Amino acid sequence: MKNVHSHRGFTLMELMVTTIIVSILGGVAVPKYFNVIETTRQKVDLTKLYHLRDALNIALIEDLSALSNYTPIKNKNQDLNKLEQGLKSDAGATLFVIELHNGLSINVQGEHGSANNSYNICRMIGNGGTWYTALKESGFEGVAEIIADRLTDNNKHDKIAKSGQTYSSTAYKNSRNETDYRTAPKKPLFTSKALNHGTKDENTRYTMSVRWTEGMFGGTSVEVYLLPHGKTYEAAYRTDQGVCFSTYGRRGCANSGKRR
Repeated sequence: MKNVHSHRGFTLMELMVTTIIVSILGGVAVPKYFNVIETTRQKVDLTKLYHLRDALNIALIEDLSALSNYTPIKNKNQDLNKLEQGLKSDAGATLFVIELHNGLSINVQGEHGSANNSYNICRMIGNGGTWYTALKESGFEGVAEIIADRLTDNNKHDKIAKSGQTYSSTAYKNSRNETDYRTAPKKPLFTSKALNHGTKDENTRYTMSVRWTEGMFGGTSVEVYLLPHGKTYEAAYRTDQGVCFSTYGRRGCANSGKRR
């Protein structure tokens, strides 16, 4: 009896069906994979806000007047009443501004007209003291130096054309086709796309804000959050992946839009 072995291969139709199925699965799985990576990076970035909050609160435990401890930038004075009022306000007190653009690098500023500037206390970061130390300890190296150099008396246009020791300055053409500069710490502040490039082909600004913990106005504990312009502490920045940048927890994200 002859032993017959089948050597039948795949037909063209079978190969086409297999290719289509693999493509469909890839179209679903690959975006989900990268979405998981981005979400993880955003949560890592969120921990930096908790580190900043903890550094400030530890300083307050050691000294109730810690937040007023700072070394002013030359020829600059900050009204402490602005700090007091800001910590009690719905928006909070603004430490600094991050400017995001889908096609450009992150830009760090002390203040900006289209950001929460009612109680901007960026000058209080200064060259030393509680705010300066807290930023450095929580991984925001370079921010204080950028703000200090932007605020010097000889910097009339709040622009830095040269890189410093802890930050870089990159030239680009703005919407008016003028040369402008974006300043960012040499050690990246964040790892996620959401806090490095944003989602729009135009500048979007968020403020790093601080406020007394709810129910403790004039108390000894503060919270930290990233706030879109014109919003209150209950509407912190929430990404498309659903990560909300606030140490207030659910209360700080109650009015931040749809949760995914």
